[in-house]
Amino acid sequence: MKPRYFSTFQLILLAQFAALIVVAKIALRLPLQLPGHSGLFWMAIVMVGAGVVPKRGAATLIGLTSAILAAFLGLGDFGALDTFLSYLAVGVATDLALWLMGSPENLAVAPLAGATGHFGKFLVKWALAGVLGAPMGFVALGLLKSIVSYLVFGALGGFLGALTLAALRRAGFFAYLAERK
Repeated sequence: MKPRYFSTFQLILLAQFAALIVVAKIALRLPLQLPGHSGLFWMAIVMVGAGVVPKRGAATLIGLTSAILAAFLGLGDFGALDTFLSYLAVGVATDLALWLMGSPENLAVAPLAGATGHFGKFLVKWALAGVLGAPMGFVALGLLKSIVSYLVFGALGGFLGALTLAALRRAGFFAYLAERK
């Protein structure tokens, strides 16, 4: 019998991180009035999840599971399709960035991966605005501010995730996980 890529325990952990993203989206609202400010929480949680389950595809599974939960709960500004694709894009783009750059525990890699993952969400929103016929002049007006905001908040979230992973390592969490597998 061929062993599974993700153990049941790892899948449960990834599902918990996905649920935490949805809860954070609902409960943690900052009055910043900047596009993409939730990336501060999102990307930190995705980075921690990708570090706790250090396998390719972990961030994508977090994104997919949170996409299903968020779309089902009716989160997001532009409907279920936008929500589903946005959440999924965060996971896929983060996985791709981590595959190319390295570990989410690296304090140089994590902000770059966080910015890349959160920028994936921005690209989905921008593409859907174009496909659905939003006036592109209006979309382009706030484009630079949005791009910078998504990149900055994604990078900050990635950095917070790396700091959290370092704290978990110092606290012995990974030794505990090794016993539970």
